[in-house]
Amino acid sequence: MTRSADYTIKGFLYQFHQTIFEILGSEDDHQITVEGIIEDIDITTPTGITAIQCKYHGSSGNFQVSTIYKPLLQMLQHCCENQSSDIRYVLFAHFSIISDPPPNIGKAECESALKSTNKDLKKYVDKISSAINIDNFLSRFEMRFGPSYDILVQKVNDALRANGIPEDSIETLAYPNAVNAIAAVSIKHDPNERKITKKQFLENLKEIRQTAITQWTMALKSKEKLLAAKRKQLKTKFDANKCRRYFIINSKSIEDFDDEIVKFIRGYRNKYHWKTAHLETPLICLTCEYNDIQGIQKRLHLQKVIAEDGYIGGSFEEGRFFREPLRGKPVSGVAAPEFHFRIISWEDNQKNGNVLNKQKGQYLFALGEIEISSLDIQDVEVELLRGMNMKEFQYVIGLSDSHE
Repeated sequence: MTRSADYTIKGFLYQFHQTIFEILGSEDDHQITVEGIIEDIDITTPTGITAIQCKYHGSSGNFQVSTIYKPLLQMLQHCCENQSSDIRYVLFAHFSIISDPPPNIGKAECESALKSTNKDLKKYVDKISSAINIDNFLSRFEMRFGPSYDILVQKVNDALRANGIPEDSIETLAYPNAVNAIAAVSIKHDPNERKITKKQFLENLKEIRQTAITQWTMALKSKEKLLAAKRKQLKTKFDANKCRRYFIINSKSIEDFDDEIVKFIRGYRNKYHWKTAHLETPLICLTCEYNDIQGIQKRLHLQKVIAEDGYIGGSFEEGRFFREPLRGKPVSGVAAPEFHFRIISWEDNQKNGNVLNKQKGQYLFALGEIEISSLDIQDVEVELLRGMNMKEFQYVIGLSDSHE
């Protein structure tokens, strides 16, 4: 990951953490809108609205007032268009270096922003009336210089603890799931679906029993502990001999897919599908083209692992795909099956009427960014494992002792 991408993700995480902190510090009758209509966080109370915009400048040096011109102008514009509304504006921003005491943001800074000749800011300046009452805006405006990312993380954990979350479930359960919950809510299109109260938020957290594995939780500093916790949680799902497990893997969103996919299938075969008692044939669905599936089949064949794709004469046949493998004569007490896995592309699954629904698995493991809403998952235990690579996946399902 590039430094630029890392800072972008850190910026989103910083906003998510501050959103959690605002929720946990709110009153029961306050309503928080994630990615609000006005700003990043809108807090509605009986007395009005507080609109908070979050900015993270962890890679910058000393604070420069020009850095906040854009959010300042955005707030000035909104205030100009809603002068009769009872709205308070908060600019919550972190800079790696600020003076002590922090600089004041007042009338001179607002006037300076309005006089900016930066072409990217012109569209905001042009929409602000020359009759804007800056004093009125400043009476409703507050500049907060936020703490470092690490300190904000600690404040969120302390707030979870203060709100009754048990100590032993914060780091690997409540905290990552809180971050993931805010990330998931933030992308909903309907503003009503982005509204939440502290009571709802805490109730939802207390009901969760599985650690969320997503691109956001995998970017947290507690990643190592999250992977270890997930490995422990998944162990029981791989203990049973007779269990139908399906795997859907998005090859396009996993960086080490090509290097690790054959190692994963071979490792799974060696650990979870080698006994005579292992009667349920695992199914692997990949977002590859069929030519790529054939290439994987060939690589597996060289490792003495056979994968059935259901094709005969150039056509996919559902009956062939789901047939049970014939078993040869026992060798060293184990009867060798005709094939070890079923393998299908996501395109073939959908083109043939959602093949995975025809004989549902007991467990469905979805790895990578893939939408599975078209699948019938009633009575199926689903594990969504987003944000991890193949090595991490092999670690959490017990195929290796390291994810490095």
